[in-house]
Amino acid sequence: MSYMDRNLMPDEKILFRTKKHKIIFFYPLLLTLVLIFTYPHIQQNFILMKFSWVFILAVFIFWGYVWLEYVTSEFAVTNKRVMMREGFFVRHSNETRLSAIARVNVDQSLLGQLLNFGTVSINAFGAFDVFPLIASPLKFQKFVNVESDRQG
Repeated sequence: MSYMDRNLMPDEKILFRTKKHKIIFFYPLLLTLVLIFTYPHIQQNFILMKFSWVFILAVFIFWGYVWLEYVTSEFAVTNKRVMMREGFFVRHSNETRLSAIARVNVDQSLLGQLLNFGTVSINAFGAFDVFPLIASPLKFQKFVNVESDRQG
């Protein structure tokens, strides 16, 4: 059972749920490819060869960090509030009642538009919170706006 499911209020139900987009795995994949292509050259250098395990360990640690970030990210719109939570080592969370939300912004680059990810910003009467690399951000924004209109 996820954090969102455990912390629902009475008569509250989740209408839309999403996570971080899989694009967050791009940099670990790129680093892995760089290591694969440079490893033969590392093996030719006596000094680098002794420390090649450091490069491999760094790649594994980076993969683990990004995987934890992906697994621990949860974003949901319920019939009463917006719940957003991400991070393992550094936790970033926001639970805002729909009635308090003044504006929901979505910022997407061209790549974000093509792959359907972006940054969601919640403005709740002076409080401003940003959540980057969310999958389906426009759908998230639509559910927040529709449910806010339904309550208002």
